[in-house]
Amino acid sequence: MAVEAVELRPFELELIESFKVFNPIAGTGGKATPRKGIWIRGHLANVGEDYTYGMWLRWRRFTETAEFMTASIEPGDYGAFRVYVWLLKREDLIRPTRIRPASKTPVLEFQRSYYALNPAQLGSPLWENPYATYDSWQRWKRRKFKRPEARRKKAKPGRPPKRTVGYTR
Repeated sequence: MAVEAVELRPFELELIESFKVFNPIAGTGGKATPRKGIWIRGHLANVGEDYTYGMWLRWRRFTETAEFMTASIEPGDYGAFRVYVWLLKREDLIRPTRIRPASKTPVLEFQRSYYALNPAQLGSPLWENPYATYDSWQRWKRRKFKRPEARRKKAKPGRPPKRTVGYTR
């Protein structure tokens, strides 16, 4: 993908600098460090309100620019971004402000939901990890991992099973 010239906002520059190099002592960097929630908080504080796809487009441009500046931030896909916004809404970190019909389709079911920050939750630790309220089994389900099933019994030693299809002597 080609990187567009994007003017970075101050909170974005802080994110890039803090996640450029992995430092376990300071707790910065590394792929497991959350960035998306911190970015969404800064973005909504900057613009006031925005809809999910608009945030996604800006997030993707930010991650491309960050990669160009040697900060490894993976953007994920749009579905994951929507789930993240839903989690923030579920934890009351952001609130829907208005709903407007989508501009490119006449179908009424497709509407844009605009979100704004909840001022009472600006200092919440859930911005860094909204999955913290889930029990571990819920995290597994949310990420669509299959739970480990019971181990298969090992085949008894002896003759291998008889081949029937595609086997010639």
